[in-house]
Amino acid sequence: MNEVLNRLKNSVNKQILNKVNSTLLEQFNFVPISVKDKFLFVAINSQSDKDTINQKLKAIFPFQIKFIQVADDDLIQLINSLKPLMGVAASANTPPESNAKLGELLIQKGYISDLQLLQALAESKRLKMPIGSTLFKLGFITLPQLKEILHLQTGYDLVSNEQLAKQEKFVNILPEDFIKTNKVIPISSDGKTLLLGVVTPVKPDVLKEIIYLTGQNPKQLLMTHYEFQNSLDTFFSEQKRETEKIIQKIEEESAEIEQEETLWEQVDSELQDSTGSIAKFVNQIITNAIDNKVSDIHIEPRLNGYIVRYRKDGMLQKVLDIPLKVEQSVIARFKVLSRMNIAEHRRPQDGTFSIKYKDGSYDFRINTLPVAGKEKVCIRVLAPAVSLNAADKKIQLVGGSEEDIVKIKNMVSCPNGIILTSGPTGSGKTTTLYSVLKSLNDEDVNITTIEDPIEIKLEGINQSQINAKAGITFASCMRAILRQDPDIILVGEIRDYETLEIAISAALTGHLVLSTVHTNSAAATVTRLIEMGAKDYLVSSTLSGVIAQRLVRRLCDDCKEEYYPTYEEASQILANEEDIQKLMKTPIYRAKGCNKCEFTGYKGRLGVYEIMSINKEIKRLIAMGAHDLEIEEAAVKNGMKTLQQSCLSHITDGKTTIDEFVRVLGLVNE
Repeated sequence: MNEVLNRLKNSVNKQILNKVNSTLLEQFNFVPISVKDKFLFVAINSQSDKDTINQKLKAIFPFQIKFIQVADDDLIQLINSLKPLMGVAASANTPPESNAKLGELLIQKGYISDLQLLQALAESKRLKMPIGSTLFKLGFITLPQLKEILHLQTGYDLVSNEQLAKQEKFVNILPEDFIKTNKVIPISSDGKTLLLGVVTPVKPDVLKEIIYLTGQNPKQLLMTHYEFQNSLDTFFSEQKRETEKIIQKIEEESAEIEQEETLWEQVDSELQDSTGSIAKFVNQIITNAIDNKVSDIHIEPRLNGYIVRYRKDGMLQKVLDIPLKVEQSVIARFKVLSRMNIAEHRRPQDGTFSIKYKDGSYDFRINTLPVAGKEKVCIRVLAPAVSLNAADKKIQLVGGSEEDIVKIKNMVSCPNGIILTSGPTGSGKTTTLYSVLKSLNDEDVNITTIEDPIEIKLEGINQSQINAKAGITFASCMRAILRQDPDIILVGEIRDYETLEIAISAALTGHLVLSTVHTNSAAATVTRLIEMGAKDYLVSSTLSGVIAQRLVRRLCDDCKEEYYPTYEEASQILANEEDIQKLMKTPIYRAKGCNKCEFTGYKGRLGVYEIMSINKEIKRLIAMGAHDLEIEEAAVKNGMKTLQQSCLSHITDGKTTIDEFVRVLGLVNE
């Protein structure tokens, strides 16, 4: 160590040094030396951010700051020489704190229990993932809670959601291989200072390399392992790059096609080669949909070609364009997969296909529809087969309360009767019925289903597929099933009087029948059954309960924003003036958007339920031919929460928004 550094080291006031979190020294490149004449003297180098250091130290010391400029390497040497004097080592090579310390802090805050920490430690070892991210993955803590503890533990500034939302503009400042090797990722830049997201502080030699590569002064911000991995998946996804390569190849191949080659010849040549560019492109569309938990894939014609859209969380989003001149090849490829007639373009067609992907088997239902001289393709992504276990005996209602689950349990405890779920297409009716079936499934019970299509394959349950071409309809299959000695019957949908009549007959003869119907509310379901032709006294005798439901998007916990609603907003979902004024004084949340939720402000969906148990009073009203409004009033008096009330509770709990209420349920009526 040279003479200047020796003098600085000898001048360092240990009391002053120990008041500063040791991790800040390497993070911001400075060393507090001593106080003289009401000035705090601080050693810095060319990489130091004076404004930030000034701000940090002003929060600790009541002194004016004076900076002493030293060479870059000299400052690093000085920091390393002072490590024995510091209360905590500040090595850039080691994580800020131990896993145990993080767990202890979380327990002290009351965020986790001792048992949850033990579970997470075991899982962390298995997954080779930091304990904090493991706790988040298991759902024991939220991301804001994890970030709070990391800041408390390390003293480091953390990457904000706003910075992550704008990250895409700057991520390519550093090479991809450098980012993955050194576990640093650019967050933002003003041309002089480069903000870096890091899971643990990086080595000084890496910082020097960043200066060489970018010509900018690097500043480290702490981010969670989850955020870092998510950024990698977002910006450096292998699938994303592969899709882009395939599209480029398809475009190049299309440009090389000779003019005299007909479109059919192009299609035919592609179909002959299952490993060709078109096949790869179609596979990419399908596997991307699975990875992104998409419910439907739409391939739609536009004026200048086709586009691909995914339905995720109930909303459609465009994902890519299909290159010109090859859209017919893509459509033909889907038809081949689902065994359709590739020569038929004038009529709608239905088909199915299956693929194996990531150790799982996935089924798809496909429909083609002629539109304006072209064909539109819609593909429903069906869930993989499910093996039942003890945990499946509990009815799962995403967004439902324990009170809702108890009501459904009471409904299905009766050995006979009809239980219906109602709602529009895609509202989760079948999922609810599957959950009920799983809870009822046992070795001493014969459960048989009639479905079109079989959306989830359940072990231990006899599932029948409708096939209209072969004469297997809901009604004919229902008659056959009644000769199979069933205890519980699930009918995918009651569409006509014939099916309804057999369902009523089954319920009257001691069977429990589960099914779906398209109505707007639980009470309206009764009216719909009578409109189909069922006698009111038979509906009264056999109907055990109705579950009306909708799906609303769940707010993203990482970026949702608290606010107080205006009168105009509150009056959209409430009619009573007193209730409106009360809601205006209640803090609720609205969508904001970040890279965790793909800037939508929402992540996932939750159910809104209206569960009507049929008691004696409601049976009497049904038998008398009462209006659905009278039935609904009686059900509310019996403890039923309406769809509007259920959604309102999600809003006040900070789970969804007023906008989602209006989108799904419409404006409230007087």
